[in-house]
Amino acid sequence: MSIPTIVAQRPVIAGDKQLTVSTIRIAADYYDTVIFDDSPDKKHAGKSLGGYVIDSSSKRANDRESAMEQHREALIAARAEQPR
Repeated sequence: MSIPTIVAQRPVIAGDKQLTVSTIRIAADYYDTVIFDDSPDKKHAGKSLGGYVIDSSSKRANDRESAMEQHREALIAARAEQPR
């Protein structure tokens, strides 16, 4: 098993949101994209945003191209949507 490698990681600061969208490569055909709450009080942790549960869920991709598409979609959601 290989050591996970960060493929893309971007902070998103918009309104009252302080989030990070992160995509890591876990194995040759296994990528995960996650949205993290970086705010000091973790007020968005556990809330839904763009099909993710912040700090709790991820989306898997089987190749880099699909992983980067998921990363872009998560960035758009993090910038435009309000966590619920």
